[in-house]
Amino acid sequence: MMDVYKLIADMICNSIDDKWEKAVVEIESSLGKMLSTNAYYFFKDGHKNAFGLINDNQDEDLGENIFELQEAMYPEHKWNRAVYTLEKNGHFDMEFIWDQALQDEWDKA
Repeated sequence: MMDVYKLIADMICNSIDDKWEKAVVEIESSLGKMLSTNAYYFFKDGHKNAFGLINDNQDEDLGENIFELQEAMYPEHKWNRAVYTLEKNGHFDMEFIWDQALQDEWDKA
């Protein structure tokens, strides 16, 4: 498993051509079955733009790395939502969230 935090940071940096101050990637993942992302970045003045993640590292798949991270953290800390934040200066944070309503929705599908 690659360092998933570095993989996401690399993907952000490879995906944004504008001058940005902070980027956020929202992740929904159902323990190896499904992964979706929503990515956006902020300019210095606070305006926000959405962007698509580009993975230039063909040897590493974001989904596989996210699933492995989830598996490694389970059951002590289960999560199905994560928010990765990267600041232009390199500081990052990743918040892990359990959303039971989201899980119930997936279980019904």
